[in-house]
Amino acid sequence: MKVSPETKLVIALGAGLLSIIVLGAMQYHAARRVVEDNRWVSHTQDVLRELEATEKQLNDADGCAQSFVISGDEAGLASCQQASEKIGRHLQNLRTLVADNEPQQHRLANVEASTGVSLRAIQQEIDLRKSGQLQAEGLAQMESSIRRSIGDVRTATADMRGVELELLRQRQQASQRSDRSINLLIIAGSFAAFVLVGVSGFALRSDIAARQKAQAVLRESEERFRMLVETVQDYAIYRLDTEGRVVTWNAGAERIKGYKASEILGKPFSCFYSEEDRQAGKPRCALEVAAREGRFEDEGWRVRKDGSRLWANTVVTALRDDSRKLVGFTKITRDFTERMLAERSLQESQEKLQASEKSLRELSLQLLSMQDEERRQIGREMHDSLGQYLSVLKMKLDSIRYDSQTGRLAATKQDVEECAALVEQCVKEVRTISYLLYPPMLEELGLKSAIPFYLDGFSKRSGVRTTFEISKDFDRLPRDTELIVFRVLQESLTNVHRHSGSATANVRVLRTAEAVILEVTDQGKGVPAEVLQESARDWIGMPGVGLRSMNHRVRQLGGALELTSTEAGTQVRATVPITVSSQALIKASA
Repeated sequence: MKVSPETKLVIALGAGLLSIIVLGAMQYHAARRVVEDNRWVSHTQDVLRELEATEKQLNDADGCAQSFVISGDEAGLASCQQASEKIGRHLQNLRTLVADNEPQQHRLANVEASTGVSLRAIQQEIDLRKSGQLQAEGLAQMESSIRRSIGDVRTATADMRGVELELLRQRQQASQRSDRSINLLIIAGSFAAFVLVGVSGFALRSDIAARQKAQAVLRESEERFRMLVETVQDYAIYRLDTEGRVVTWNAGAERIKGYKASEILGKPFSCFYSEEDRQAGKPRCALEVAAREGRFEDEGWRVRKDGSRLWANTVVTALRDDSRKLVGFTKITRDFTERMLAERSLQESQEKLQASEKSLRELSLQLLSMQDEERRQIGREMHDSLGQYLSVLKMKLDSIRYDSQTGRLAATKQDVEECAALVEQCVKEVRTISYLLYPPMLEELGLKSAIPFYLDGFSKRSGVRTTFEISKDFDRLPRDTELIVFRVLQESLTNVHRHSGSATANVRVLRTAEAVILEVTDQGKGVPAEVLQESARDWIGMPGVGLRSMNHRVRQLGGALELTSTEAGTQVRATVPITVSSQALIKASA
């Protein structure tokens, strides 16, 4: 059966129109998918921001409470209350965000439970501090409880964050796949349009009237395709000629760029770039790469008609005819300004949190330094004044006792002798307290002489036998370094006496070119496994306020405090760096 040219034309045009309509529908569906994928990406980022904000407010509440416990100043409690209220709002936002995700709802329940425990513990600490009933032992236990509960919160939020980051990765991949799909559909639609023009021209060569009819149909199909592209609002989709001038303009481009079609058609697309980018040749480079490789993708600042800037993701795709001749480009632009600003805000929040933590550490170090200075002053006062007065009093009482041996004041001889014994004991106690507060020998002679003297007194008071090992050529160290090493020694031996049950303690001091190392080893019952495991987490769970503060001070100087324990005993090892400038200062002062 012979088919007329008109029938061939109708068949060809029908097939072409059907292809364009199908491609257009697929493109519209792909565009909707891109919008939906981006919405889910934004939703996941909202969850991550709320989790970050919850942890930050909990840390702020804990910091305010610790500041109040240390200083007693109630001025900061309002910030603590505000942080607690903000935590409630963030948790409410999280409940709304994960309402469609049942597993995350269970994880959020763990976060809320752990957060509630932390806030109640912090409030209990504040209340006890206000009532004056907070003792050192109770403070240590309560601080340990707060650290554990905050650790539970971080673990729970980390669990949720891990799930959300995985969702974010999957959704970003889905968004990228959708982007590729819509780009391919646009290219396919454009290619189909060009193919339709060629087929129509071939079919109309034998009949001018039929060709004109086919051309009319082709124009109609192109208009439909153009209208389909122009109705997309969330993407700027437009075509460029081979020189980069704008040929088509859709409604999304007008919304994102601010130009009307009558204002931008025929103008170079380089006007969307900043002056710096134009001078750097970025517009021309984008077209050259797209022409050479078929596609070019970039992300950066672009300029709207009113001069405002937007953060845009752009894809430039080369368009070629059947002979592979370059006929132009398609360009798709997405406005990512809100996403970029949100990421930048999140990064700035993290930087502020790190700065706050650093300030808190510096404040803690300053408080500890002031405490040591005060102890040094008290120790000197007791040693230089009270100790001397008591010594003189003892001497006078001794002279009275000697006079009584001649027969005078015989009735008070026993009383006088008892007074002399008590005064002698007072002198010993004053010297001991003075040495514990701030040993004068440490400042005058250094660690090499101060440690043996302290070990001798410690053994007499506690009954724990000690050994001491140090090199003969051990020189003086910077004052702060010597003080920290001596404080770690004091606290370590106190723990040996109170907790280990060991009858002996071995002290060893080593020095390298970069650091001084203190090792205190006992043969006691060791540290329980659960406590040792907690202490590995930045020493937060370590029992005893002394060791926690010493670890903090060692770390401030760039050192490390290590605790190892077995059934055979426990070892505390402190490594404190020695700076070159500090050594030079010691030699200069000598």
